[in-house]
Amino acid sequence: MKPRFAVLLMTLLFSIPAFSQRKQELIRQNEHRNLLMLQKKNKNKNVYYEKGDVISFQINGRKSKIKAEIIDFKDSTIIFQGFEVNVDQIKCIYIDEKTKWWLRYKTAQLSFITGMGYLALDVINTGKIDKNTLAVTGTIVGVGLVAKLLISNKIKIRRRTKLKLLKL
Repeated sequence: MKPRFAVLLMTLLFSIPAFSQRKQELIRQNEHRNLLMLQKKNKNKNVYYEKGDVISFQINGRKSKIKAEIIDFKDSTIIFQGFEVNVDQIKCIYIDEKTKWWLRYKTAQLSFITGMGYLALDVINTGKIDKNTLAVTGTIVGVGLVAKLLISNKIKIRRRTKLKLLKL
């Protein structure tokens, strides 16, 4: 039993410098980490984009959608494969995996789920489809369809919505 304990103790003592060195490497790698932050002021909604993330956006003066992977950040510029864009030139960002959870963009989906769930629960409870239940379900699903048509899939960069480059 004692030789095993001695071997374990020696292994732990010799591995401490290795862990310490690995920690210092990680600190050095993350010293100059840059992020692109989409910030909705006073709403506590911040989204962070890093190197390797794909974003879709529009540039001031153009109507075409640009979708590209972020390669790097430099001063106030985002570097993509083959081109660079100044952060101030971006007029809107399209909804993506990081922003689609915002309630404004979930209204259509939640309305459909709520309406169908209400219909299913009523049919399970009563065993039949009631006209009143269909009216309520249709109204809820209709609100979702109207929301889908009216709510844009773009987040405009203006007033309270800012796009900033952060250096950490």
